[in-house]
Amino acid sequence: MRTQALAALLLASCAATRNPERAQLTPAPLPVPPPAVEASSPQPTPAAEPTPAPVAVAPTAPSAPAAPSPADFELGRVGDEPLGARDFLRKLWIADNRLARRVVEQLVFSRLTQLESSRLGIRLIESAVDAEVLRAMGELERKLVDRQSKLTLREHIDQVLGIEPELYLADLRDEAIIQMLAERCVRAWMVENDRCDVRLTELRSPEALAAAQADLNAGKSFAEVAKAHGHGDDEVTRTTRLRIARAESQELSRAVFALPVGTVGGPLEQAGRWLLFVPEARIEGRTGTWVELRDEVEQSLAAEPVGEMEFVQWRAAMVRRYRVDLAPFFAEVEREAPSGR
Repeated sequence: MRTQALAALLLASCAATRNPERAQLTPAPLPVPPPAVEASSPQPTPAAEPTPAPVAVAPTAPSAPAAPSPADFELGRVGDEPLGARDFLRKLWIADNRLARRVVEQLVFSRLTQLESSRLGIRLIESAVDAEVLRAMGELERKLVDRQSKLTLREHIDQVLGIEPELYLADLRDEAIIQMLAERCVRAWMVENDRCDVRLTELRSPEALAAAQADLNAGKSFAEVAKAHGHGDDEVTRTTRLRIARAESQELSRAVFALPVGTVGGPLEQAGRWLLFVPEARIEGRTGTWVELRDEVEQSLAAEPVGEMEFVQWRAAMVRRYRVDLAPFFAEVEREAPSGR
């Protein structure tokens, strides 16, 4: 995945962060999840059968919270003095700003997903959501069994995590809805855009770069050069396959689409590493409503889950499509507290 991570830096200035799975059953900070949620996509309806009318989940996505009132910022009182949410956020930021950033990113991700799924008109089948929630709960229960816990899932949530089980499970369902909507938003966005299948290799030192360029100049093929000097997710060929959407704001995308198919491009440098790449095939995008794109998207999800690189590109595009302004949050948590407090 090292090569994909380097490519991601070249594709977007801010990495995509997905809503974490509840992989940990302890109060520790949630880890970054794997690139795709397994078995979360319902199987496409066979062509011989009529496609059922989609049943919208109620709600299809978590409802947006109402605008806060001044009273919302008071968490409680000690004596005659209020405990304010601003003070709480600032203390949380100082205590663990990595966790705070992750939670804020989850909220941004969720809101981008809701906006884009609404634009496309995506509707989920309720039974598919129920199946995904049951799968997620089953994974958590399996983890408890692996840890030889004698508690049920609800007992663990209540007694170990200290959270009301119904609240926890309701949030789990909200996350499942957002995850399923996001997968369809991402794949639909890929279908809508021109894209290119690319093979690339990572060169990890100036010496490897020089040797690779010398071999290319001597007439050796990209495959030979990659195997001799490169690194990739495929340990045999030392290359990585990616599908990249056209985006003029992203360096790797611009470089890939500027090359004829089969031509070696690069090197592109990022953080002391270099990428050489070859466009292998181009696919023309097609726009449409969710009704028009649904079958293709569902079939593609059943064949291959959404990958991290797709999320990186999609998130970068959504930040351009929908304004994201977190300045008020950072102004609150990073400003100096008034003297005497």
